[in-house]
Amino acid sequence: MLDRLPSIVALCCCLLSIGTSFTQAADDSLIPDRRAKVTQAVEAGLAVIQRGARNYPTHRKCFTCHHQTLPLLGMTAAHDSGLKIDDDLPTEILKFTDASFRGKLDELKQGEGIGGRGLTVGYALWAFELGDRKRDELTEAMVEYLLKLQEPAGHWELHGIRPPAEESLVMCTVLAASGIKSFATETQRGSADAALDKARTWLAAAKLEFHEDRVGRLWGLSRLGGGTDEQFVAARKGLLETQRPDGGWSQLPEMESDPYATGSALYALLATRSTPPPDNDGLAASACLRAADYLLKSQLPDGSWHVVTRATPVQVYFDNGDPHGKDQFLSIAATSWCTAALSRMLPRPDVP
Repeated sequence: MLDRLPSIVALCCCLLSIGTSFTQAADDSLIPDRRAKVTQAVEAGLAVIQRGARNYPTHRKCFTCHHQTLPLLGMTAAHDSGLKIDDDLPTEILKFTDASFRGKLDELKQGEGIGGRGLTVGYALWAFELGDRKRDELTEAMVEYLLKLQEPAGHWELHGIRPPAEESLVMCTVLAASGIKSFATETQRGSADAALDKARTWLAAAKLEFHEDRVGRLWGLSRLGGGTDEQFVAARKGLLETQRPDGGWSQLPEMESDPYATGSALYALLATRSTPPPDNDGLAASACLRAADYLLKSQLPDGSWHVVTRATPVQVYFDNGDPHGKDQFLSIAATSWCTAALSRMLPRPDVP
């Protein structure tokens, strides 16, 4: 019986192997303190990202990953775990995202006119997916844009380099290909399937230079499908081997652990746990618990997670009212990843 296992880690190993969240079937007498802390951390993170997402349209009219898609990811994950969110905000985020692209239908169809190129459109289509947006002429044009921009090798190039969110060809390719997979119309299906095959082939052989690459490789194998058991095992192993003794991950080997790298890694591990059972499930369970503890310790009293930016600014700075001044855009992205990841540690009411 699960409640007779000698340790929390052993319990989680068994639960992971059948694709269940850690706390879902766990006896509350074993982990009440962690479960309560995770819930409190998610609720505090939600307050930060929802406020940031609501404030953003008062300052700018252009879509961003850090104030639309990633806050929506955190909100969706929290909602799926039964927590209360701002019910009106997802609809407002989708309307804002729509308005950002709606006036560029002709440019999209020609593969032109979008700052951030495939990464931006990939993130926007992910927001539409998170919000259960239906296919329409806009999503069709966005898919057409991505199909035109795919490189012959199978990947999508970046428009600029603004680490960590905009430095990984792997993550860019996963987001672009995911958007095609989710929103291609029947008339686009032949081109879409060919593009996805090329993306999968490229992803399997891509050189992994950054932490974002390793997160993208594992998450992408699940998002795009077609991966082998061996590829999943290798991708998980590659991510697990770079976890630090403090439970966190770092953006680069020479950097210290930070919440952006840790939140995205934990999210990818939890989001892919129901894929073909890996050889290293026990290691993954232990790693996820240590990562969660790192995030609980690094969250600030205001509910945010602070990450110092290392990107060279390409736009004039403005204050959205989020914590951490000139670090606020990376920090709101980090807070979104952490909120989403910790939400997936909680029981999900829709899972028996």
